[in-house]
Amino acid sequence: MQTAPSMVGLFAVASLAAWMLSLPGPARAADAAAPGATRIAQWKDDKKAAFLLMFDDNMPSHVKNVIPELKKRNFTGTFYVNPGKKPFWTAVWEKDIPAAGVVLANHTMHHTGAKDLAGLEEEIKLCSEAINKVTPNCKEPRLLSFGTPGVNKDMWQFSKEQINALLAKYNLIDRGPFLGAVIHYKTGKEMAAVVDKAIAAGSAGYIVFHGVGGEWISIPLPDFIELLDHLVATQDQVWVTDHSSAHKYATERAGAEARVVEANDKQIKLSLTSKADAQLYDLPLTLVTQVPAGWQKCQVVQGTKKTVVTATNGAVKFEALPGAEPITLQPE
Repeated sequence: MQTAPSMVGLFAVASLAAWMLSLPGPARAADAAAPGATRIAQWKDDKKAAFLLMFDDNMPSHVKNVIPELKKRNFTGTFYVNPGKKPFWTAVWEKDIPAAGVVLANHTMHHTGAKDLAGLEEEIKLCSEAINKVTPNCKEPRLLSFGTPGVNKDMWQFSKEQINALLAKYNLIDRGPFLGAVIHYKTGKEMAAVVDKAIAAGSAGYIVFHGVGGEWISIPLPDFIELLDHLVATQDQVWVTDHSSAHKYATERAGAEARVVEANDKQIKLSLTSKADAQLYDLPLTLVTQVPAGWQKCQVVQGTKKTVVTATNGAVKFEALPGAEPITLQPE
């Protein structure tokens, strides 16, 4: 548990509002523009908002209740784990859960804080190493999310600058201020309202959970299921994802530019660039491109990746990687 917004990391400069990226003027008019005109979607799949389900302290109720309910709906979650915290860190967390389609994140090794900066660095370093060990198929280096553990104040006497330096050193991104179930949102209806607020703002919403149907700071399982069902009902508007992916997309999108290299009845060529570090920020962005009226379907090629997409209202939607090869669209 993070008891106070003691820092803002690489993810949010001041608050979650930093995610609310406004589209440039020309992009807003792309749907009515000439063939080749391209806008970069605010969120993956051109969804209106993103939503993050976060879970602290690798609890038994996460294994028993949370992950099965997420899998039923094909959702993911970000699990802030303490690999040195026994008996909660079990073989299930080392073997089964990394393969369950969820994302592990750094919550320090023991959830005890540290008396000095060297001790804090060790807590952060060991936790990341433990996560990397149980997820050997993930690329390195990579970004991991970080959530400050709720500990006694005398065990967390560090400045924002000290913590941010450690996060940067270990490729960690701060999840931002703590906004948690039970503490801030007490019912399924209140949590569903957070989703609706994110949709209305075009931003990313999130809720941090501890126990779900058990353990401490626990939300009743029916309320949690009410939230999940609301996410299902709004999934045409909401991208349910993990914190690192949302952060990557927002960061890449903020510094991205799509340019039309060529556009005619036979072919459209685009370039897509981003100012983000391509080594760490490697998530495809969603593009929406206007195509000639006669194009019902078209093939999209970027490097060795080929996809066929269908035009809707004179536009096609597809994914492309910034900074990679040029993008070519041709009618099928």
